[in-house]
Amino acid sequence: MLFSTVAILSLALGIGANTAIFTLIDQILLRQLPVTAPEQLVMLYQRGSHNGSNMGPRMHSYPIYQDIQKRAEPLAEVLCRRLVPASVSMDNRTERVEAEMVSGNFFSMLGVKPAIGRVFNSDEDDRIYQGHPVVVLSYDYWTNRFSRDPAVLGKKILVNDYAMEIIGVSARGFAGLDPAQSPQIRVPVLMKPAMVPDWGWLHMDDRRARWVQVFGRLKPGYTVDSAAAPLQGLFTQVRTYEITLPAAKDWSPYARQEFMKGQLLVESAATGYSGLRNDFSTALIVLMGMVGLVLLIACANVANLLIARGFARQKEIAVRLSLGASRGRLVKQLLVESLVLSFAGGLAGVALAVVLTRGLLALVPSPGQPLLITGHPDVRILAFAFCLTLATGVIFGLLPALRASRPDPWTTLKDTIGSVAGTGGSLFLRKGLVTAQVALSFLLLFGAGLFVRSLQNLRTTDTGVALDNLVMFQVSPALSGYDEPRAVQFSKELLERLRSAPGVTSAAMAAVPILSGDEWDSSTAVEGHRAADGEDMQAFMNALSPGYFETMRIPFLEGRDFRQSDITQQSTVAIVNRRFAEHFFPGKSALGKRLGRGGGPNAKLTIEIIGVVADSLYEGPREGVRRQVFVPNWGRNSAVFYVRTNSSSSSAYGVIRNQVKQLDASMPVYEMKTVEAQLDQTLLSDRLIALLSAGFGLLATILASVGLYGVMAFVVARRRKELGIRLALGAQPAFVIWLVMREVLLLLSIGLAVGIPAAMALGRFVSSQLYGIQPNDPWMAVWTMVLLTIVSTAAGLIPAHRASRIDPILALRYE
Repeated sequence: MLFSTVAILSLALGIGANTAIFTLIDQILLRQLPVTAPEQLVMLYQRGSHNGSNMGPRMHSYPIYQDIQKRAEPLAEVLCRRLVPASVSMDNRTERVEAEMVSGNFFSMLGVKPAIGRVFNSDEDDRIYQGHPVVVLSYDYWTNRFSRDPAVLGKKILVNDYAMEIIGVSARGFAGLDPAQSPQIRVPVLMKPAMVPDWGWLHMDDRRARWVQVFGRLKPGYTVDSAAAPLQGLFTQVRTYEITLPAAKDWSPYARQEFMKGQLLVESAATGYSGLRNDFSTALIVLMGMVGLVLLIACANVANLLIARGFARQKEIAVRLSLGASRGRLVKQLLVESLVLSFAGGLAGVALAVVLTRGLLALVPSPGQPLLITGHPDVRILAFAFCLTLATGVIFGLLPALRASRPDPWTTLKDTIGSVAGTGGSLFLRKGLVTAQVALSFLLLFGAGLFVRSLQNLRTTDTGVALDNLVMFQVSPALSGYDEPRAVQFSKELLERLRSAPGVTSAAMAAVPILSGDEWDSSTAVEGHRAADGEDMQAFMNALSPGYFETMRIPFLEGRDFRQSDITQQSTVAIVNRRFAEHFFPGKSALGKRLGRGGGPNAKLTIEIIGVVADSLYEGPREGVRRQVFVPNWGRNSAVFYVRTNSSSSSAYGVIRNQVKQLDASMPVYEMKTVEAQLDQTLLSDRLIALLSAGFGLLATILASVGLYGVMAFVVARRRKELGIRLALGAQPAFVIWLVMREVLLLLSIGLAVGIPAAMALGRFVSSQLYGIQPNDPWMAVWTMVLLTIVSTAAGLIPAHRASRIDPILALRYE
């Protein structure tokens, strides 16, 4: 009973961990989109100098999309898309949703049919700028928000306070081009003014503004590789044309040369494109490797148990061989017994995987849209678990079965001790398995130590901001139908209300939330600084209200904060951080110096620096301190508000919602959290890999210690007579303990001799996941070695102590 319990539990832990991580890998990295011929889909993106604004990863300008759509020979069809937040109002209820602006051929190119009504098509929904106020609901949103009511067809809803008609629901099971997350509504891309009222400056024909992603379907006969050359040729032709346009007239010869080096890259989109995949792919692959090692350790553990049980059954096997049973038949029987254990462990492992996967998904934020990844095992996951269980049963069962089925019947039937202790060959095999467990445990513990230390370094990095009692939230007046004057007034009044609210010490607003991975950068001209060819003149921007630095507790080094009189639509003042000032004005004061928007020698230096503040982080700890320029926030666009309280941050949530409600009861408040929680969210992939690697490392160490204990108990049983004789001849118990512990330390040393070089060699594969620590850190190796030594010593001391208490008389009778 104990044997079966230990074996099944070991296998359940190994198989469950592997199945859980594979569940995530399958849904995020491997699974193809549920569309027509997904293998024909490709994603197009640019690399190199752009000389314009970029509004997200892998974006193109709308005119570039049109050029590719009309002139790309390898592509049968081309679509564009853009995810944006939106406010939806219906039946006196307003909620924030994730929307997707798509070209009219979006559904037809992907082969997606409507569940009810109709979906967009190029003839009806891709013709007139701002002339297609229609919406297609996702199937899940239709189910959750409208209870699958077919009467929603033809109804009007307000999207960003703009009346639009629901014309259909997309097919069940279709989430879009992102396998992890799906928008709730889709709107024609030509409705851009209604969907992104904050983007009044962005025009559809602007070639220097990249804001849509582009996907295509390959024509028959083309592959990703064969389509690359003609698409690059088209891209070069387009850029040759763009360089003749007025927007390029002030570019330097170097800027023109770099612009013409730009590339149009083609990538298979059979599995779609996911931001979540980009964030977690490396971490998931690393974790899959780690759980694979855990399973190997579990297999070694069970193999050790089977070898011990096999030699305990030597007499039985010898009798059956003597009676004519073939070795092959015995091997089959022993393998079947192993497979029974394996499948029992596999069933328990699948149940454990569901729990573990749900726990991991609970940690993943999904603001504004539901996460499509589930912890429920489907046919693919069950097939993986079945194959893994079958392979595991064969791996840990075959060698013990072969060993156990080849005893010499004559010798075995004469030798009682052999049935208990086994032969030297079996002991050598068991010791080999234990040294392998030690080596693998060192790999896992060392990796876990690196990831935990890396996370600790990230969390303790000085952000430059006092994070305690600091709450953030966002509102978007423009998405609720506010025009510019009303939006400015709303932001001003909300700040005044928040600052006078009970328990609030200060409040401010910003255009870009800090420590969230978001950023806004812009080419900047600097007075007295002539930019060299290729020099990075990007400044990382934010638009702030007065009192921002006081709220964040970022000290001023020179100059002053913004005043209310600075808050104008065309403000001409700015504040910079220390990094910016020291880079462009080393050894001098930055006060009074002037900046210009945009690069190039003809940029007008119209902005005066009125203050210098201490450095603080912008996107997050990994990106470090940026050269930052802060400008006054006019208050017309979406904004993030920061509120510092004099007590627990959570108590401020109700106060904030009440203040917003008093101004506008229908205004959605979203992304409300503490800034500390925002930092944790930004470091999510680091937290997951540190947490799981530490758990897997601990699990591997426990399994290895159990294996070591089993082998040393086996050794003591085998040497029982010898140890009894030594004690009878006057050997001290301490000497007997040393005899056993010497073997423990030998096994440990051999395992470490293999594990340490392997860990150092494999460290470079995880170096990109580390922060503030080298992948071959010697101190981490020392601490890992010390921990394994302590655990191994503790595991070995139990059988060693038992050996020192052997009764010599009983041992001599043991024949």
